Amino acid sequence: MKVVVFGEDMFTSGVVESLLEKGHMLLSVVTPDYHDHRHKRLEETALKHSIVFVKDKDVNSDKIRDHLISVKPDLIIAVHLRKILHKKIFSLALKGAINIHPSLLPKYRGLSPQHQAIMHGDSESGVTVHYINDTVDTGEIILVEKFPILKDEYILNIQFKMLEIYKRIVPESLGLLEDDSFKPRKQDLANVSYFGPLKKSDREIDLTRSVQDVYNLIRAVSLPYKGAFYKNYTIWAAEIPKQSEDLENKYISQGFYFDKVSDKVILKLKDGFLLSDDFEIE
Repeated sequence: MKVVVFGEDMFTSGVVESLLEKGHMLLSVVTPDYHDHRHKRLEETALKHSIVFVKDKDVNSDKIRDHLISVKPDLIIAVHLRKILHKKIFSLALKGAINIHPSLLPKYRGLSPQHQAIMHGDSESGVTVHYINDTVDTGEIILVEKFPILKDEYILNIQFKMLEIYKRIVPESLGLLEDDSFKPRKQDLANVSYFGPLKKSDREIDLTRSVQDVYNLIRAVSLPYKGAFYKNYTIWAAEIPKQSEDLENKYISQGFYFDKVSDKVILKLKDGFLLSDDFEIE
């Protein structure tokens, strides 16, 4: 199948490699031009395989539209694209356009699905391949692959799992779409949720929340993201102590403490403690 891939990062690069391995023809790779280096790896992958690499500030520009008209793709694939494709763009492929979304749609539509699954304490997440239509993340589902979220896993671990799934699920989806008898399924509207991009306020530690809530937040926004914070402390990792009798005797009031002797941050929350020796002070 002849495809054009829209994307920005290592996830897009991994999908490009996997499609080439399965014998698909990549006509071009299109990326938003953010005037930084986030697309560098993707560009290197495209150049390595002599694939046309197109950058534009606006992925819905006339330049991109004219390019698609000239190359005539069978399918457009969006992979980790943080821009919304307009109908004048996604309608230009013979078999339409698909998006790879890092959640079990329709749960966690929007721009922070990987974080939300951890923040909400979910025991599983997944990757969904769906058609692109006029509204965000609402198109019919082509393929889904689930995976477990372990109770102590951080966002980086989850992303590594998803990257491996991306490499499998996109070629598998194209195989389904090459079968004229294949029928996608509609999303279950009983389970819809939507979240926008994470704001700074979403990363702030609230000492009135439970131990599990704060622990989930720390895991969800740690590296490679900006981290959970309280005042001028950024917490990259934490642990829930197995025993807390000594802590209960030392820290009577709910709050945020720094122990200079152990060089640890201690969070006393309404139902227990979190400890961290992996933090930064700004």
